[in-house]
Amino acid sequence: MADLLKMDPARIARLRDPARLALADPERVLTVTAPLGDGPIVDVGAGVGYVALPFARRFPTRRVIAADVLPGMLALLDEAAASAGLANLETALMPGPATVPVPAATASLAIMLQVHHELDDPIALLQECRRILAPGAPIVIVDWRAENQPGIPQGGRRVPQTTIAEHLAAAGFAAIANHDLYPAHSTTIGTAPA
Repeated sequence: MADLLKMDPARIARLRDPARLALADPERVLTVTAPLGDGPIVDVGAGVGYVALPFARRFPTRRVIAADVLPGMLALLDEAAASAGLANLETALMPGPATVPVPAATASLAIMLQVHHELDDPIALLQECRRILAPGAPIVIVDWRAENQPGIPQGGRRVPQTTIAEHLAAAGFAAIANHDLYPAHSTTIGTAPA
């Protein structure tokens, strides 16, 4: 078993809860965008692999990189990937909140699911995502809707979708579009400039 580095087991259980799929199935983003070219798919703020694991299964011939700042989360993800036989999934420890250890202009898709509201400096991380993305490749941000939703825990940090779009524009992304894919989450997609 991976060392949890004092991570809350209840939080890990919530992150792994299959009931989350009813609220935000990560594969649904593929109905409005897809990886560009054959570069890696990068799950930024991957946690225990809610996005990285299904994407590695869905794209078995493509490299999927799960990046996070918490080594304990990545250790759990390594265990899950090994248990599932997903040799195409690799983890990458982010040395800081705005550093993704992926070569410049190589990623074919970056995705952040329920990460944006946790960021102290979202523009810095989005600029880093722009750096790693190949020209024309998309970034997908899925996060809690800012307005209260019935049946969804209230409170906590929420970022309006208009603000997420502004952050993407400030980070240099183009063709920014909002999509209505989930009942409790907003989806905003930007494109790395060519």
